[in-house]
Amino acid sequence: MQTIAPAPFRGGLRINPGSALFLFICWWLLAWIFGAVVITRTGSSTVGLLRLSILLQDLIIFIMPVAMTLILAAKNPLEFIHIKKCPGTINSILVPLTIIVAIPAMNLLVKWNEGMHLPESLSAVEQILRTAEENAGATINMLLGEVGVSDMIISVLLIGILTGIAEELFFRGALQGILLALFRNRHLAIWTAAFVFSAIHMQFFGFFPRLIMGAFFGYLVCWSGSLWLSVIAHALNNSLVVLSIWLIRTGAISSDINTIGTGTSAASIMLVVASGLLTAIAVYTIRRVNNIHSL
Repeated sequence: MQTIAPAPFRGGLRINPGSALFLFICWWLLAWIFGAVVITRTGSSTVGLLRLSILLQDLIIFIMPVAMTLILAAKNPLEFIHIKKCPGTINSILVPLTIIVAIPAMNLLVKWNEGMHLPESLSAVEQILRTAEENAGATINMLLGEVGVSDMIISVLLIGILTGIAEELFFRGALQGILLALFRNRHLAIWTAAFVFSAIHMQFFGFFPRLIMGAFFGYLVCWSGSLWLSVIAHALNNSLVVLSIWLIRTGAISSDINTIGTGTSAASIMLVVASGLLTAIAVYTIRRVNNIHSL
């Protein structure tokens, strides 16, 4: 009796995973070039134009490559990127709670990363990197526009919600799914996608916090089987940054939320320790609540 060899693992793809990854990279490069031309022509000299540039960036550079790749490569594009499954009520409560309790611990990690220095021989490179960090902060401040409630809402919609959706579709939906089909190892796929996610932001002095955050988003998709859970986490994280800056500019608060847990007092240290423990408990609880391996 002739034995039929099993079909190669493709993880929901109709083509070889390596070919799918190559196709995804090609579409992304084409979208990046096209987006760069369009955004450059649009300009960013005013708040309105800058907001339009962010909108075009999310749609062209992040969402378009996902759509073009999966239409050609995936058997069922919507199932492949895990957007057909709702995150569930318990998950939708636990994840925002985790993001909030993690703030002090993440702030300390951010402070540590910002305090890193390159060797003296690379001081010029370090200066370029730090200037890029300052420009990124200035861009967010400019995006906020005035201090009206409408400006805050628009910024949350753009930087928080739209960017959260676009980047999660790109990194956790398409890239992580393709890498999983290629590697057949969820941890390697999650951390590789997180590494790319952090590196592509071109902000070295925020690399490690963003790497950890990206991995957390990846595991949320893995555990829940729903991309919407990582979208919620990503959008909330971005929105808290926007809201913090807006509250400072309006005079409602005097200190940035990103400074919580970065002090050297005993109280600050205890807060960070408590934050780390509560975050670990929250992440463990999310894992236990889902108790599945969706990817």
